[in-house]
Amino acid sequence: MKYYLSILILVLISCKKEDKIGVLNFKSCTISYPIYAKGEKTLYEGHSVSNEWELESAKYQLALCLCEEYLQKPSPEVKDKILKIYHEEMKYYSIGSQKNLDFDSVLKNRKEIFDATILVD
Repeated sequence: MKYYLSILILVLISCKKEDKIGVLNFKSCTISYPIYAKGEKTLYEGHSVSNEWELESAKYQLALCLCEEYLQKPSPEVKDKILKIYHEEMKYYSIGSQKNLDFDSVLKNRKEIFDATILVD
């Protein structure tokens, strides 16, 4: 009986899901972000960060990187990707009053618009 119990415990431990690393990339910009096996990471009682939140943060980090790349070497593909992220509906981030800016204003205000800081109260 102990033998079967030992095997059962070993099987359950080996089936444990592990966190992974996701990657977003475009042109020369590559952003890594965590993907939690349980769908979220609990920071402390009642506060957690979800996979979706981490992905949105990574998209904003990618947009910031692309803005810097565009400023060094303008390209229509990079501009389109920045605008795609800028216009994307986000659950955890809100551009608010900066939603209808022209591209030059997006570049100028990129650090405020694409602020990927995750704040948890």
